[in-house]
Amino acid sequence: RTRRQILSAAEALAKNEGVGNITMQMIAAKSKIAAGTAYQFFDDRDAIFAEIYEEWVKVWWPSLMKHTASSWTEANWRDELHALVSAMGKIHYETSTRWDIITYINSTRQGRAVVRTLLEANIDRYVKWAGPLFRTRGYSAAETRAICALLVRTIRGHWVYGVHTPAEMRELARAAEDGMRAIVEVKLTRASRPRTVSGKSV
Repeated sequence: RTRRQILSAAEALAKNEGVGNITMQMIAAKSKIAAGTAYQFFDDRDAIFAEIYEEWVKVWWPSLMKHTASSWTEANWRDELHALVSAMGKIHYETSTRWDIITYINSTRQGRAVVRTLLEANIDRYVKWAGPLFRTRGYSAAETRAICALLVRTIRGHWVYGVHTPAEMRELARAAEDGMRAIVEVKLTRASRPRTVSGKSV
């Protein structure tokens, strides 16, 4: 219970006071505990922020996995894309109080390493999800990965400042989906080398 109080206090302070202004003493006071007690649970302020970040990832990643479970086809890719963007927009809105903390952790050395790992894992997931469609349209494995990386960076770019209101969520989700859809349509239009297996087009 005390650990949860500390995390909740840090999240509230980050939203109201700004991440850079928060001290362990402020977090302890907000949690209604002694500063020494807070240090029994966390080494410092950044350790608290890191745990909040980890909690966010534990919500974000399963949602990504769930909405990238069905491989793209000519018939379903638009619906698949829409479902993913809508779901991720909802996640970002529901966790918007943590966004300043997430941004802060991403700026640290440890956070930058985590971001690189998550980015590569995200791209790997897109390759499994969207890749089959591009491969059947003749793109090589390297070209497919490059397209998927572009899609990942496009959606990430729309969430970079956080989502704070339902209207903002809808607008950013619409913009993200439009941008990603345009990329896919261009790549599919340019595809001119249908892949073959045993002499038959697939």
